[in-house]
Amino acid sequence: MRIRAIQFSPALGNVKKNLDLHAAAVERAVRDERQLIVFPELSLSGYHLKDIAADAALSPGGDAWRRLEQLSRRIDLIVGAPLEEEAGIIRNAALYFSKGRCRHVHRKAQLPNYGMFEEGMIFQPGDEFRAFRIGAWTAGILICREILFPMLAYLYFVQKTDLLIGISNSPQRGIEAEGISSYRLWETMGFVFSQFYQQNYLFVNRTGFEDGIGFGGGSFFAAAGRGIVQKAKYVEPDVLDAEVRSADVRRARLASCYLRDEQPRLVLKELRRILDAQDRL
Repeated sequence: MRIRAIQFSPALGNVKKNLDLHAAAVERAVRDERQLIVFPELSLSGYHLKDIAADAALSPGGDAWRRLEQLSRRIDLIVGAPLEEEAGIIRNAALYFSKGRCRHVHRKAQLPNYGMFEEGMIFQPGDEFRAFRIGAWTAGILICREILFPMLAYLYFVQKTDLLIGISNSPQRGIEAEGISSYRLWETMGFVFSQFYQQNYLFVNRTGFEDGIGFGGGSFFAAAGRGIVQKAKYVEPDVLDAEVRSADVRRARLASCYLRDEQPRLVLKELRRILDAQDRL
């Protein structure tokens, strides 16, 4: 499958302008015969929403929703947006559109609420990590901070997910000659998912500034069993084209026995024992 990741700077709170940017990127991706286009976390709204979150939120059947359905008649797309499915309840969501319909919604469960982050005051957390289909692939989505909890990617691993997509609004900290020091963590997780979960992993991060905070890009693709094989620029807007191959998944799973020998029932039994022991304290 031919995937394109779009690393860009959304306009804060301006859904119409961001939709126009998405549509232009879709046009170029269709021209270049891409099959799936992926945008960063909250790509339709920007990040520091605070009291404008409700104004920027998408709702099923709304104008923005219908336009995304129309765009997906030409190419599959994954976008990030605040989503209002119930009156007054907004979630940080990733939406997968294909063939004119929204086929899957992932609602962010790990909402950072410390320092510069205020998501816990804006969004209601999700509570599912459900695999879904993108063509011939079994896929899963993680949103930003969820990527840093390996057990959440594990939930997709035991569902035999072979394409994992992480979308992010990660600030930049520590510019070095080799790149951005704070992004080593994201790249390390990409290596782990590729090597130990035998997943193709696409990480898509935004650029630009909001409220004086810079977002550093650094999107990348890690092929199953091979680690990071492609990287976008740091700091600057960029486009990353990746070729996802089923042969990489098969080769990685034959080379290791992790999926074959995994024991999720044992993990569940031990989690129950640990939680029961903690409840008795």
